[in-house]
Amino acid sequence: MRFIKDRLHPNGLFMKLFFITVSLIMLVAVTVTLATIRMAEQFFVEKFSITNSQIINQIQNDFEELNYSIVMAATDISQSNTIETYLLTDEQPDNERILRLFLVMRQIDNLREQLGDQNVEIAIADQTEIVYTTNFTYWPAASIDMRAHHITQSVTAEPNKLLYFQASQGNADDYVVAAKTLMNRETDQAYGAVYFPIKEEQLRSFYQDYVKAGNDFYVLNQEGKVVSSSITNTIGTSLPELHQQAETMVMDGELFQEINKEDTSKIMVAEYLPYFNMYLVNMVDKQAAVGNLIDTKQIIFLLAGVVVLALVIVFLVTKRLTNSLSKLVNDIEAVPKKGLKRRLDYTGTYETKQIGLAFNSMMDELQGHVEKLLKAQKQQRQAELAALQQQINPHFLYNTMASIKFLVMMGERTEAEKTIDAFITLLHNTIGNVDESITVELELANLKNYVLINQKRYGNKIQVQFMVAPDCMQCQIPKLILQPFIENSFFHAFHKTAAGTISVLVWKEADELLCEIADNGDGMAADGKELPNTNRNRQLFSGIGVKNVHERIQLLYGTDYGVTIASKAGEGTTVKLRLPAIHTEPDEENVI
Repeated sequence: MRFIKDRLHPNGLFMKLFFITVSLIMLVAVTVTLATIRMAEQFFVEKFSITNSQIINQIQNDFEELNYSIVMAATDISQSNTIETYLLTDEQPDNERILRLFLVMRQIDNLREQLGDQNVEIAIADQTEIVYTTNFTYWPAASIDMRAHHITQSVTAEPNKLLYFQASQGNADDYVVAAKTLMNRETDQAYGAVYFPIKEEQLRSFYQDYVKAGNDFYVLNQEGKVVSSSITNTIGTSLPELHQQAETMVMDGELFQEINKEDTSKIMVAEYLPYFNMYLVNMVDKQAAVGNLIDTKQIIFLLAGVVVLALVIVFLVTKRLTNSLSKLVNDIEAVPKKGLKRRLDYTGTYETKQIGLAFNSMMDELQGHVEKLLKAQKQQRQAELAALQQQINPHFLYNTMASIKFLVMMGERTEAEKTIDAFITLLHNTIGNVDESITVELELANLKNYVLINQKRYGNKIQVQFMVAPDCMQCQIPKLILQPFIENSFFHAFHKTAAGTISVLVWKEADELLCEIADNGDGMAADGKELPNTNRNRQLFSGIGVKNVHERIQLLYGTDYGVTIASKAGEGTTVKLRLPAIHTEPDEENVI
């Protein structure tokens, strides 16, 4: 194992290139193959669906021809004076009534013959009962109960329409009834109704020739109930989901739709039968339709052959290209053993020679950079030490202690204690806390202590108010980043105006933290783009000038952040600091 590892180690690039290239070839081959199969299936499905749509259109034409025949027969009956007179005459001699019934029977039988060999019968009824039918076994209801029958009630509500209904009579064959109200043309009064019972076999005959394994048809009414189907045991059952899909397809104008349910995939074609107010649905099993379209085994063998050929070619080409690079790697690995004075003998391809040349040049410069880095680190440590030593200006210490002594002499013990507490906390957080950054909450605590000390020294004519968004309290900012601007306002903003207000605002915008220190004092000359380099940059407390704050922010976070000042004489000065919003969890040890 050790020998194999040592052999493979300098050839790592070759192995990675080899496996990545082979993986990409296999990925492309598989993707193209799957895409080809998918496109072929989709093409076949579309062509198959177009063919099925034509079949559906033919079946729809057969339904429309049936509807046309029934409409013509219903029209002839509604225009027959013989039938109208018979249905409207209640009391008449028996011989005359028999004669009229004979004429009615002959006329209806003639109309039945005009319907041809279709399994359609005719029945007429007056306001109470059926008076004649060409085949009484077709009728589902008692002949004397017609007024209360739901079919009669439906056609009475829409007297000018020929309506279709699903009907059933127990163990008898299923069928559909077409019905229409008979109206007097002069008075528009209903005097009866005509019914056309249609055997389900007749509807099935329109699509029976196209039925085969995996290819089924359904005729659904508006309630989602199966009126006719090539699967006879579904007739009379409700399929609301299939009805909803058919309705959506017709409304959206979709030619076909693929339906995946459980482990089966089916192609659905639907058409609306407007005269029947029903949907004709064709469901085709996709596997049965396209299962034998593509020879999967042949494609797999072809794909395997391509991959094997790719392996051989990639291996030979990659090995040849990486040999010189592997030698170079071995030479570079030997450099740490011989120090920075190690130089390479570069041979091989142009790229390898250039790498060797660049490596030797880099080694020549590295020693000089190491010496410069050591010198820079030494200077940086000295500068950091000097900065720490100068964090607290001695004048601030003297003046603060003098103020505390004065409060004690004046007998203001409570105020002296508050001042001492604020002074101790300020010193602790400034000198004792060596962290470069602190939370906004801790910075505000330092500011409040600083303000309290200055107000004890100089009075309360200058008020400071803090408005900080709660979600900013735990954001990290550089230590003493706000204090120089508070100090600047205290000692330079209120020469002409003895009293005033300093406002400290902190909030977030997106991923940025904005801090604003605004005073209503004398104002100063500043254009908002460059910080003024005046004596106002000298600070009595921290020794950190306002211009240094701007440079410090940009050094830490980049040129997108920093300090801008807007000021107008007589109106005051506004300083805005833009920092990244770096949020941390609260630390109980640093919370004042």
